Amino acid sequence: MIETNEKYSWDSEKRELNMADPRGLDMVELADAVFDDPGVVVERDDRKDYGEPRYRAFALVNGMRVCLCFTPREGLIHIITIFQMHEKPWRKYYGDKR
Repeated sequence: MIETNEKYSWDSEKRELNMADPRGLDMVELADAVFDDPGVVVERDDRKDYGEPRYRAFALVNGMRVCLCFTPREGLIHIITIFQMHEKPWRKYYGDKR
């Protein structure tokens, strides 16, 4: 089921799965913090054809290195997922772009 607020939309089942993961990241609650990081790096995700433009935002949130995947949809930012990144991919995608 798709839920929305004034800025974002998300799949409620995917949100619950993310929160149930051992890391317990709430993609909706962390989205503002991702976009508020002054060093956030947003890049288009062209790794494959998703049928819509997708983006990845790399940011530091509460001392965690995270990647938020999203797409613009119906005037909102549709959050696909969020995950914590390990050091090596973090340096590749985020650390060298600051």
